[in-house]
Amino acid sequence: MGKGQHGSEIERGVALDARDWIVRLTAGNVSRQDLDRFHAWRAQSPEHARAFAREKEFWQLLRDVDGSGLDAAPVSTPKLSRSVSRRTFLVGAAVAASAAALAAPRIMTWMRSDFATGAGEQATAALPDGSTMLLNTNSAVDVDFQPGLRLVNLLAGEVEFSIRPDAGAPFRVAALGGNSDANEGIHAVRSIADEVTVTASSGAIAVSGGRAANKVSLTAGQQTRYRSGEAPMAATDVNVANELAWRGGRVVFEGRPFGSAVGELGRYIPERLVIATHTHDASPVSAVFLTRDAHDAIEALAQTQGLTVRRVPGIVIVIS
Repeated sequence: MGKGQHGSEIERGVALDARDWIVRLTAGNVSRQDLDRFHAWRAQSPEHARAFAREKEFWQLLRDVDGSGLDAAPVSTPKLSRSVSRRTFLVGAAVAASAAALAAPRIMTWMRSDFATGAGEQATAALPDGSTMLLNTNSAVDVDFQPGLRLVNLLAGEVEFSIRPDAGAPFRVAALGGNSDANEGIHAVRSIADEVTVTASSGAIAVSGGRAANKVSLTAGQQTRYRSGEAPMAATDVNVANELAWRGGRVVFEGRPFGSAVGELGRYIPERLVIATHTHDASPVSAVFLTRDAHDAIEALAQTQGLTVRRVPGIVIVIS
């Protein structure tokens, strides 16, 4: 084998590795160890970094070609068995195309993050100042500590922060253009579907958002919400144990609209969740489920509304 041919084989191997990492990172079940291995692979050489950048750009182009459904949950690429019907093959091909179109936004989030979790995962992480974070399912943060400011950017999902006091450097969580500032205490910040929710367990938090200098102060047992570019709503009293039940692996619904409840459970599964009929979206439901049993919980909620659930494991769940 000539030198040029050998070099081409190496380049092809690196490109295939890069494509394999794209698939793994968008499958929805990536562990912290997987992320560490990925970062190590990409740092091996400039060729590795360039190969991954080319693959990411390719997937970005796929998203731009088909921009439909970009807000839906990402799905994994289907694996076809030897005995597969033509109908199953066509469905699988369509889902694979959808996965390619949806992958780029997720990749961008994962590549920017310092800490991240996959579907159904939780993880605890220590920060440079001794504070800690508890990341819920499908969450990602970027840590940017600076002199005089401890900054964490919440890129997606839901995180509880236990803050170590430091009078010289306030602790700030930035999400969707707004900030949650505290000097100590425990609070959770959630960024889902273009809305941020801040819940205080202890301490005092100042929440700001929008173009004007609008601020809302929270104390233990209070919560506020804001949307991108808008001011935070007035503080309200909440049941913190129910609001943050995910810390113990549970979700609690008290009169929550069916569509919203199912969507919340969908955050804990790797499949794309599709509700084919929306006639029951506003129906209130009250229940307590374990997050590890999210598939069974979705089935149970659907039954309360007389709906059926069809699941293609690892690919899609359809409620109709």
